[in-house]
Amino acid sequence: MSVETHAHHEHPDVVGSRNRLGVILLLVADIAFALSMVFVYFYLRGQNVNDMWLPAATADHPAIKPLSATPGWTVTVIAAFGMLSHFYGLQGARAKNQTQLKLGSLVAFVASLAAMVYQFNTISSAPFTFSDGAYVSCFYMFAILNFVHILLTVFISLGNWNRARLGIYASDFWHVDIVKIWWVWMTVSSLLGAFALSYP
Repeated sequence: MSVETHAHHEHPDVVGSRNRLGVILLLVADIAFALSMVFVYFYLRGQNVNDMWLPAATADHPAIKPLSATPGWTVTVIAAFGMLSHFYGLQGARAKNQTQLKLGSLVAFVASLAAMVYQFNTISSAPFTFSDGAYVSCFYMFAILNFVHILLTVFISLGNWNRARLGIYASDFWHVDIVKIWWVWMTVSSLLGAFALSYP
């Protein structure tokens, strides 16, 4: 007894539309989480319960002082550069210019790597631990979320560049269009964190 199977291939536009919807739904949840973090940051800062936002010095522990927001803005600038590079590559895909697509994708990937290393260094060089007050907890919350976002961007950008390098986007490039949405959100998310941390 044999079973005959017939492969059913959907049109790329249909697959792309469904995947785009999936990405948008994922982003809606992530955006809600990021905005709630901004709310929590300013709420805790405003309440400053028991002066635990930035605890004063004790006999066992020095005073907690806020870090400069400059690293947050720097990693946001790097992310924005990567986003613009991706847009440049996307324009190449739309114009059937494979060289421009490959170059833009490669530069975006390198920018995401640079942002990841910079964000990791910011986290690892912080002079305090999670238990050192509400500000410190919020700092790590923003920094680690940003690191996870950038880590995902590295993975996505590597795949995007590799597929461009292999010529997979020569006729269909809806993947590149979807990655654009992620790049925009990742940059905006980094911007939100940098903005919040500018008001310790």
